[in-house]
Amino acid sequence: MNSCTAAGQQEFQLYSQAYDVQYVQADAVLQAVGSAERSIWASRQPRVNKFGYFEPNDAAYYIDTVEPPKTAAIRASLLVVKNYNEAMIALASGENAKALSAKISTLTINVASAALAVAALTTPSATTAQVAASNTGRFAKAMTGYLDYLPFVTEVANIASREAFRKQLIESYPTISDILLTMRNDGTRVMYEVLRTPGDNGVDTPAPKTDAGAQKLLAGWVLLLDKTNLALEAAVNAARTGSQISLDSLSQASVELTVLAEQVRAAKLEK
Repeated sequence: MNSCTAAGQQEFQLYSQAYDVQYVQADAVLQAVGSAERSIWASRQPRVNKFGYFEPNDAAYYIDTVEPPKTAAIRASLLVVKNYNEAMIALASGENAKALSAKISTLTINVASAALAVAALTTPSATTAQVAASNTGRFAKAMTGYLDYLPFVTEVANIASREAFRKQLIESYPTISDILLTMRNDGTRVMYEVLRTPGDNGVDTPAPKTDAGAQKLLAGWVLLLDKTNLALEAAVNAARTGSQISLDSLSQASVELTVLAEQVRAAKLEK
């Protein structure tokens, strides 16, 4: 990326703006999921906790300003991708090794936080065969593997130059891409279960009816995740080669992501 720092700043800035626009839609989806997840828990309490005991494993549900477990795990995993983008854009903008080290450290901390949030989905009270076989179980297992594998988590302390940062970020791209794919293929199924589950069912119990509003809300986000992954690939290729062709591809991918995000926003998809 040293070779494209000056010439590629505009392209990476455009990519940064495109990613931020689609992240707004992700936030809207997560707000809907979080609200539904908390409502399900509250409606089940009279049945599963008849004597009103305090349940430590349910701590996140008691506080309205804290996201419930599934929503928190998904948001934390998305934050890892966002931090990765910020580190790559900082590198393209010419920030020095010390400044980049701070961004990578933030990324590393958030990887650890995401791993904890995902692990919370499989607490002892939830480790039944049914949950392990559910979409939640598959999501948690896959995401935990990817978060544990990210190279910069164990090697960040050894990085001392911009070139080393560049190599680490490029090396980590396949795992970041896998995180997005897991979010698309498993995470959205977990979210759909939450959005369509009536209050008197368990969160992992499939609801008997299709929820068209939830499907459309998540469909818009799936399309954005696909475009985001393509734009991320273009950004990594630009970081790897610094060629004008790769920078042009990044610009095109960024424009397409921005246009799609605006189309999804204009559709006013909501649960």
